Amino acid sequence: MQWRTFLIAVLTVWPFLHRAQEATNDTLFPPPLGPRYLEDQLFFQFSYITLKNLYPGIVQQGFSNSVSFGFIRDVPVNSRRNVGFGIGLGYERNVYYQNLRIKVDEGTGEVSFEILDPARYRLNAFGMKRLIVPVEFRVRGSTPKKFKFWRLYAGVTFGYTLGAFSDYDNGRVWIRYRNLNRLPSKYQYGVHIYGGYAELNAYIYAGLNDLFSPDVKVNGEHVPLQDLRFGVMLTFL
Repeated sequence: MQWRTFLIAVLTVWPFLHRAQEATNDTLFPPPLGPRYLEDQLFFQFSYITLKNLYPGIVQQGFSNSVSFGFIRDVPVNSRRNVGFGIGLGYERNVYYQNLRIKVDEGTGEVSFEILDPARYRLNAFGMKRLIVPVEFRVRGSTPKKFKFWRLYAGVTFGYTLGAFSDYDNGRVWIRYRNLNRLPSKYQYGVHIYGGYAELNAYIYAGLNDLFSPDVKVNGEHVPLQDLRFGVMLTFL
């Protein structure tokens, strides 16, 4: 699975990133400019998704959710090193529970869409997997010897779609369609902000472009979809 491959890659390169951080600490801000430290971090994020700009007749159901993890490199810009920027790389998986069913004809491979009556099925979901690049401005109350401090980070998350799938369960049959990669927009982006103390942070993300590609249509009209997320971000030095 893609997420397992990504996790193995992160764990493999982590020792090299740690050595690079030590080297940067020794050269970027030599004495007497200030203490030498960075807040490079591993992160794990879990959020509830609320859907925006829904097509008429489409409703959200169930616990739509987002899970992501990755690494962010710290780039301080002042001598105290409590203000700076961050740029990262991560993996994200989002699942949207709603009543737009996606069906694939097994013979032709043609994809069709149908707005369902919410009372006539158990589960209907669309999911996507993305490679994400967060870029953020960072302010924090850190010092070289203070490992628990407040932070407020805000920026933009850029996403590249790796894959997509749909699930449908009516109580009698459960169907999953994979490789629906042309249905989500290939490139996605949104703004994020998170803040808190020590490892625990409150997290908000607002998508700025359409999650669905122009191929997603009902009655000849494009179905728009955007997301707003509320959750937690765990950060580990």
